[in-house]
Amino acid sequence: MRRALVVLLGLALGLGIGSAAFLLAPRLDARWQTATAGREPSLAERFTRSERAPLLFVPDSVTRDPASPVTLVVVLPGLGGIGRDMAQDFVAAAEADRWLLLAPSPDYDPRSADETLQEADLRVDNELVALIDQIMSRPSWHLSAQIDITGFSRGAQQAHRFVLRHPERVAALASFSAGTYTMPTSLQPYPLGIGGFAQWNHLHPFDPVTLERVRVLIGVGAADGNPADVVRAWDAVGGTTRLERGSRFAQALVQLHVSARFQTYPGVGHSFVPAMRDDAIALFLGS
Repeated sequence: MRRALVVLLGLALGLGIGSAAFLLAPRLDARWQTATAGREPSLAERFTRSERAPLLFVPDSVTRDPASPVTLVVVLPGLGGIGRDMAQDFVAAAEADRWLLLAPSPDYDPRSADETLQEADLRVDNELVALIDQIMSRPSWHLSAQIDITGFSRGAQQAHRFVLRHPERVAALASFSAGTYTMPTSLQPYPLGIGGFAQWNHLHPFDPVTLERVRVLIGVGAADGNPADVVRAWDAVGGTTRLERGSRFAQALVQLHVSARFQTYPGVGHSFVPAMRDDAIALFLGS
């Protein structure tokens, strides 16, 4: 009996240590830096920083050879999501292909009753620009001039609007399961279309010519077609479901001579799945 108790206690202790190690592993990985710090974080900083702090994954392949070309890939999670959780899916590709992964966890919604949705959208865009500029300005790496960007759900909404605002800064966009799109062929008021676009882009007009150079993938789960899951304001300009809106947005890009592809994922609802990640990686690699 005593021996059985000792064995059970040993198993419990082992499981406890294993669980603790699993939970602590993300904090122990020094490849994940605080994006605004500009240096490898100390162990104490890794344990005390907020989970919503913007992070930068610096792969060992880049650390060992900082002089060779590097690409910055921005990963935007859904509403309330943690950037690192989504970016973790791209770690293997980042190590293999020399990508820095920028993983913010934006506050997409208005922060106060005085901030409109358009103002919140522009605020997050400004925050992304500041983070990207900060990383691009570091002398540590030989970064490509243009970034790749991907997003899921609300992050996809922010990602494609970033590209509409800054097409000169982006090589490729992989947008998955957005609920709304700013239709670049519509003159409806922003963010439905590009009517009054300059007002929400620091007075810079929409630039469809530069947008032609961006490679775009629009992906949606084939089972992500419930009209009740999206807001109604976009029905007339984009359709009534995520599937219809994604398809129409891709068609609008093609009308503007953008290399855009619409992809559905059989049996997939509103979730980010490995097939989406794989297609994003292929897009970023030019495949």
